[in-house]
Amino acid sequence: MAYNAPRNKRAAEDYVRTHDPDEYSQPSKKPRFDVRNPSALAPDALEDDAVLQADVIGARGQQVKRGAVNIDGYDSDSDNDNFNARADRKAKAKEKAEKEKSRDEEENDMFADLDDDFKDGDDSEGDAGRRDGKKRAVRFIDADEIEGQIQSSKSGGHVSADFSLNGRGKGKGREQDNDVESSSESEVDDEIRADTGDLDPELGAGSKKDHAPKLDAFNMRAEQEEGRFDDQGNYIRKAVDPDTIYDIWLEGTSKKDMKKAKEAAEKREEERRKRDFADELKSTGDVLAELIPLLNRGETVIEALARLGKSKEKKAKWLNKNKHKKQNGASEDQPLLEDDAAEQLRKQKIETITGAADFLLTKGQAEVYDDEREMLIRQYRRETGNDWIDPPQPNDDDAHDGAAMVQMWEYRWTDARDGGAINGPYDAHTMRQWNDAGYFGEGVEFRKKDSGGGWTRVAEFA
Repeated sequence: MAYNAPRNKRAAEDYVRTHDPDEYSQPSKKPRFDVRNPSALAPDALEDDAVLQADVIGARGQQVKRGAVNIDGYDSDSDNDNFNARADRKAKAKEKAEKEKSRDEEENDMFADLDDDFKDGDDSEGDAGRRDGKKRAVRFIDADEIEGQIQSSKSGGHVSADFSLNGRGKGKGREQDNDVESSSESEVDDEIRADTGDLDPELGAGSKKDHAPKLDAFNMRAEQEEGRFDDQGNYIRKAVDPDTIYDIWLEGTSKKDMKKAKEAAEKREEERRKRDFADELKSTGDVLAELIPLLNRGETVIEALARLGKSKEKKAKWLNKNKHKKQNGASEDQPLLEDDAAEQLRKQKIETITGAADFLLTKGQAEVYDDEREMLIRQYRRETGNDWIDPPQPNDDDAHDGAAMVQMWEYRWTDARDGGAINGPYDAHTMRQWNDAGYFGEGVEFRKKDSGGGWTRVAEFA
């Protein structure tokens, strides 16, 4: 009984890569045929895309199961010492028998001399694929080796027999034809385009006004993308990529759309970098100064967000209740404008609170959403060394002084859509925002509050 020495422990992957270099070597320039369909070329290699490689859900191909054991490179324990020798002897015996058989057939062939006499040296009929008993390598020609091409030619357009005004007819009928062509050009079947029907036999399909045949580019650029030409002029198509099912979501997406999406992604990334850079310049004291005024006494950050969220729900119910109701012929534009301003202010507060909380969260304050206003004030005192001073709350006197300092405006609709009512007063900043948003448009007059002036159609909200 033969004794088999124990094998050294080694990594299976390293063993296979060192003992089977052909399988793991770089792909050669030699044309490769598909294993499943030898009559077709192998599909193009996958592109190295970091984004696609990071996609775990949509990963292509068969995935390795978790915890799987790689047994590549380990031989079995069966005794196969003389397997190769027996296989070589069997192959030599078979080759010898074939040679003897071919020699006997050649001696018995009475027409062998005639075949030699009439042989014209053309190897393209029978033995083109073999020379000296070896299979001839297939050589594919490049696109620039194909003669008669016009590389500047492009596909698209159609044949037209409308020679009036250089094919630029005018009138309503021409506009209708353009509309029909632009709306249904991509939905027309090739059979409809090829149908000549009762057309002029001399002009053919070129006399059709609608669904005229399309022109193809006078080159092999499209054919080279789907297959290759060999040196004998045979066209061999590429095999269907089994992973094309993962690219179905790209159907109908043009390169222009991809370029726009890429530019938008780069713009968002640039804005994010600028925002991160601006956040790095901020100090903790500055962030706390923005966050504390938005919290009520004894209120946490999460409670402030809940309070602002409830105010949105109440406003939405109020709008839904009075959506189809009008009182005394009053217009609904006025409460909607007021609601838009309040909604923008609410969103701004929420964004400020969440931004400040996220900043403190990145600084190591894991419980920042549960911290009360007083705790944040004490933290502000530790960070800055100054006591926190609440901003003055607006009261009646302050409101009166502010109204005297800030110019207020009123407006009305000239077509009396709201019964000729005077709307306002509103501050200049609010009026300027509404005017920039295009709310007023035409048919509106403005005047300053308590100025004694008349109404004007043009106003500068300064």
